[in-house]
Amino acid sequence: MLSELEIAGNAMQHRMIQLEVVTNNLANANTVGYKRDDLFVHELDQKIKELAYPHGGSTKVPNPGELIDFSQGALVGTGRPFDVALSGNGLFTVETPTGKAYTRDGRFQVDPEGILTTMDGFAVLGEGGPIELDLLQFTDKDLVINDMGEVILGNNVVDKLQIVTVADPRNLVKAGSNLFRPANPLTQPVAMEVPGVRHKFVEQSNVDPVTEMVAMMEIFHFFQTSQKMLQAQDSTLNKAVNDVGRVI
Repeated sequence: MLSELEIAGNAMQHRMIQLEVVTNNLANANTVGYKRDDLFVHELDQKIKELAYPHGGSTKVPNPGELIDFSQGALVGTGRPFDVALSGNGLFTVETPTGKAYTRDGRFQVDPEGILTTMDGFAVLGEGGPIELDLLQFTDKDLVINDMGEVILGNNVVDKLQIVTVADPRNLVKAGSNLFRPANPLTQPVAMEVPGVRHKFVEQSNVDPVTEMVAMMEIFHFFQTSQKMLQAQDSTLNKAVNDVGRVI
């Protein structure tokens, strides 16, 4: 009876974490370049527990963990000269105060020093370092970014966007500000040979609000069912403690 209570309680905790993930996905449904989170269960960890407790001593539901869904979001034309989108698995490389990071958010801008940056002010890196644009001599109408990522200003190639890829996107973790970093610093992304750049486009979030709302409804339904099960088990346990064996 106690083990059943523990199983139900852990399952409800799992659903609470899932609800947080779904809520965060919905909150970012309109965030450019956002990649939705999903949950997976650490089955290997559970197997280790089973080996450690071969006679059923471990009753906990496996711990949930987050998994980033890197499926492609829709590409939408904006007409803005500094917007760039990626078709495929590439990532833009940016410089942050704590080192390199990667993003799918291609809403770029130019700072007062002429450096191409993200909306949060991080320098966008090219093969030669931060990309600098001379907008005193040229205007943003003279800017072209071709499908290979070459940044062309006034018919001159200024630099080439540093676009990278990873063998397994599951090795990336979110680092805030719509950025990603390798989970293992020893596993670094590599340059992408055919990046699939779309100038004057942005990639929308890959969150499907309808799917997330359905998931949220399922979570609420499961939670209510588990709550009723807990109440029934608690009532049975209460009777067993207070009524069974009572001398009349």
